Amino acid sequence: MMFFTVGILLLHVIAFPDYIMPLPILFGGFGVIIFFVAGLQYYAQAWERRDSFIYRIFLHSMFYRMLAIGVLYTLTLIYDPANLPMEIFAQDSWNYHYSGSLVADALEDGRHIFVPLSGFWKNESDYGFSIVIGFFYFLFGKNILIIKIFNALLGSITVVRIYQITRISYNEKKARLAGIITMLMPPLLWFTGFILKETLLIFLIANVAYLTLLIIIQKKFRVVYALLILFHFGITFYFRVILAPLLLVCVILQIVFYKTANKNYRISSIFISLLFVIGSFFVMNELGMDKHVEKAIEASKDQFGNELSNTSKQRGISYTAAIISPLLVAGAIITPFPSLLDFETAQLGIFSHFQNEIVRNSLYFFVFLGLFNAYKTKNNKILFVGGFAIMYIIILAVSGISFQDRFQILSLPFLIIFMADGIATKYPKRNQHWLSYLTFIFMAILMWNLFKLSNRGLL
Repeated sequence: MMFFTVGILLLHVIAFPDYIMPLPILFGGFGVIIFFVAGLQYYAQAWERRDSFIYRIFLHSMFYRMLAIGVLYTLTLIYDPANLPMEIFAQDSWNYHYSGSLVADALEDGRHIFVPLSGFWKNESDYGFSIVIGFFYFLFGKNILIIKIFNALLGSITVVRIYQITRISYNEKKARLAGIITMLMPPLLWFTGFILKETLLIFLIANVAYLTLLIIIQKKFRVVYALLILFHFGITFYFRVILAPLLLVCVILQIVFYKTANKNYRISSIFISLLFVIGSFFVMNELGMDKHVEKAIEASKDQFGNELSNTSKQRGISYTAAIISPLLVAGAIITPFPSLLDFETAQLGIFSHFQNEIVRNSLYFFVFLGLFNAYKTKNNKILFVGGFAIMYIIILAVSGISFQDRFQILSLPFLIIFMADGIATKYPKRNQHWLSYLTFIFMAILMWNLFKLSNRGLL
């Protein structure tokens, strides 16, 4: 992977000398990739049989996420100080900060929090994170760093959750590997420093997956697990509406199609699934979502469209053209590809995280290998994990936004589970197949950057 990274960066430096990104960002991003590769090798060996693994991985995850917050502060200080303490070219982060401040003011004055939010956001699917921010601002003051530390805490707990999910679905060795990859994965560290809802959403989704697995592996049905899952459904309505029905489908898929020697499980699974369907409708009714759930789902589609439109304007690229590009048709899972060229001011916020995309693009070979293994071995404990990742990415692809790292990030922790299985899988031609895959990725990244130049008439 290091030779691949050096090759792709060197090619763009030599072929496009007029568009080389600032050298501190170039070498800094390369350093992050070195850190990930070296860290993965070190921790995989050093922690293979270490005791107190959960405790260790949580503390290290917290440290690296706090470090990432510091790095993002430094990056913004150097290249976009006007946006401090947010990230470079922050837009949505400021909106969440302002809306959270409105919630904090309403709580302090004893007013209903939905009134100011209804005047700020177009629909309820954006209320959730604003309420969380407002609650913390009310308790600790309007300090943006508090929210970033909260993200770091949730991200670290999510690392533990991915380890626990993988341990149930596979074994201890692969679970530790999945946890370590999640701990070090650059995109997950990157988004910790953003005042965006994705880190919290990943935490909620991972919790639902873990609770669902606990339901199927325990001999007795625990009502508390079902109630917690329904509680998570209710929360996601106020973050991104489309996630609630998607999670419900994945829960039912896992429960109904899980195979076990227990003869009574089939009848129980149908009963539990009906319980979740009825419970979901009850939650919708209690939240008032039943009266306008169709409108809310449509609004969530518009939410994707609005966020896409804003990003399109920021990046100055025609995504209508990009959608029909062979680059994106080639595979929704492996996109987005990294932008490596500096040809306009707006690109700074994009190529500054090229390392995130290079790591993901390179390692997704093992995701495909893990998915193939799951199909070949008929591992029915990963139906929720695989179902959510695949269906969510299909939704992104159909919506035309599979190339947006912010949206793709929700599926990444589950894909890491398959990645860990793929990395642990050895077969005679694996290195040859990976080399062929990296060659394809190499050409795809080059074509993507050529497309961006061509789209602006710079070729």
